[in-house]
Amino acid sequence: MELTASTVATWNLPGLPNGTLDVPECRLVMSGTADAERRDLAMLKTAVDQDRDVLLLRLLAGDRPCEADIVLSSPVEPMLMTHMLPCRFDQSLWLVPQRGGHYVSVGENGLEVHWQAPTSEAELLKGCQRADAEIARFLKGVSF
Repeated sequence: MELTASTVATWNLPGLPNGTLDVPECRLVMSGTADAERRDLAMLKTAVDQDRDVLLLRLLAGDRPCEADIVLSSPVEPMLMTHMLPCRFDQSLWLVPQRGGHYVSVGENGLEVHWQAPTSEAELLKGCQRADAEIARFLKGVSF
């Protein structure tokens, strides 16, 4: 996936890491951190105040190099999903729950929630391993 956004703003939003990005074309606020601090309330507030989905990538030490916390904006109530795993499937990026729940596809128009898995459990496991390998290659030699 290649994103061609005409406007990207860097924000310093209360409770979110410095360098948070706003991508209006996707209705998405993206951020990343290497700390374990929970930022759920700040993410929920940003989703409501900015009318955007919020994606926080959390870099980890251990078996998995990365997890994602997501808030999907909604006119009724924002939806918080935590500890989602990056998954490469059919040349697209998905964020999948560790145990049952909703699945989120990442596309050119932003985040989209799905009630069913895009494929079998075995294929999801392979996709998570592919995403882990890509992220680990990307982070090789990076120190925090």
